[in-house]
Amino acid sequence: MDGQWDAIVIGAGHNGLAAARVLAQRGRRVLVLEKNRYAGGMAGTREIFPGCRNEVGASALFPIAPEVLDFLQFERHGVEFIELPVMAINLAGPGHKPIMFYRSPRRQLWHLLRHHGPAALAGFAKFAKFVAYPASVMDRFNPGCTPRSLDELLDAAPDEARREQLRLAFTGSAMDVIDRFFPDPRKHHTFRSLLAFAAIQSTYKGPYTPGSALCLVYTFAQSGDSGLMRRVKGGMGSLSEALARSIEAVGGTVRLGATVDHVLLENGRATGVVLKGGETLRARVVLSNLDRPATFQRLVGERHLDEAIANKVAAAEHRGAWVHMLFRLDGLPAYGGEWAWLNSDVHNRFGGAMVTSPEELQRSFETCDAGQLPDSMPVAFQFPSVMDPSLAPAGQHVASAYGFCFPCKAPKSERGRLRDTAADKVIDTISGYLPDFRARIVDRAVFSSDHFASMHGATEGDFTHGLIHPENMLGERAMVPGSAHRTPIEGLWMCGSACHPGPGVTFLPGYNCGLEVDRALALPAVPVASDVARVA
Repeated sequence: MDGQWDAIVIGAGHNGLAAARVLAQRGRRVLVLEKNRYAGGMAGTREIFPGCRNEVGASALFPIAPEVLDFLQFERHGVEFIELPVMAINLAGPGHKPIMFYRSPRRQLWHLLRHHGPAALAGFAKFAKFVAYPASVMDRFNPGCTPRSLDELLDAAPDEARREQLRLAFTGSAMDVIDRFFPDPRKHHTFRSLLAFAAIQSTYKGPYTPGSALCLVYTFAQSGDSGLMRRVKGGMGSLSEALARSIEAVGGTVRLGATVDHVLLENGRATGVVLKGGETLRARVVLSNLDRPATFQRLVGERHLDEAIANKVAAAEHRGAWVHMLFRLDGLPAYGGEWAWLNSDVHNRFGGAMVTSPEELQRSFETCDAGQLPDSMPVAFQFPSVMDPSLAPAGQHVASAYGFCFPCKAPKSERGRLRDTAADKVIDTISGYLPDFRARIVDRAVFSSDHFASMHGATEGDFTHGLIHPENMLGERAMVPGSAHRTPIEGLWMCGSACHPGPGVTFLPGYNCGLEVDRALALPAVPVASDVARVA
């Protein structure tokens, strides 16, 4: 049945907008519906503090496939990318030298060699080589790929050595991998701590827990631009705001403040949506940028699900074991004590991680899983206004931090108290390296996964739309064999991070879904004015 629209996209997060951009560019009649008054979702930018632009969610831009960048043409729609001379600094406690990640490959090699020695440099090179093969078959940055199961990947491996490598990378613990290349807890403390921390940020596991190696590989997967991290001027939300403008420039429509009550089903097929208030909008297809439980349990309704769909929806674990903090500061804090030498280059204060040992990270997870707060909170931090002064009023700075591991399974009646205590622990961790940090705080805001659930509709506040666990990834991200985005309900598609290749601001789930849906619509494209070439 022909509807008012060819496609309705539920959710103006970055993937929903990417899918809509592809379809609108192809001449489809596209409507994007977003319950909030801003675009971007968990990669959006808002004014939390007066005069500031704050990122509630994603804050750093990791690699985007060249094909996707060429198509989305962000810079033509007002986006300005900021290169980072120092992409991250990783601090692992007193007596341990930090690890820096520089944009310049030459500077990076010199840093590792000078500060950590040839053995550590060789270990990191061997680690990167080990990661390359499993990361390549994961297709994290490859457009247009249909996900394969682990069994299919094992069958396709060229030899037993590669099969064993895949088994270790996808089912082993992070420390099973790390111990191969950095076995000495004393000499390799900083490397072990950094890599262990990378393995737990998008999981509900500790670094010694089986299955945590997958997140480690996922984090260190490389793309055509060598995995370099960048900032976006004005915050990550600038990307989604630019996409919304570009969709409307080619005839699509983006409606903010429009909350979908449920997906309209007729004869078992999705034929549109009904908004809060009762307005009915019809379409040939509906794309959901939400996760599976939000889509099927809330918008479709469990009464419409058969047992197979219900089991698939319930299979993926969703957790948000963190607190997210935003700060407005009256100036830029300085490193103190043995780290004071880092103040010589302001880029060293852009961001990174403040972590402890792998053993402490494992204890933090186990304590969290028992419903309690760990003694200390490892932190991922940023002072983004170091690179982008437009984010804060003159003379001030903004900062953000994620603290791990928050006891997200604790009773809801306890979480408010636990959240406030965790916030103080996060500030304590940062102040251990930057002693004047606490005194410079003018405003602060604390978000737990419960806030992400209410603000963005993410189940359990899980920004990954299904944790990076072996049972949630690769082919398990798909709902229908042979497709990355179809669902068992005819006319209903998934376009968000719940789809392959998973989370991260890569735009791939949305871009790939737009291409797949466009092929399925099988309508002659209507010529539209555009400043970009059509997708091949």
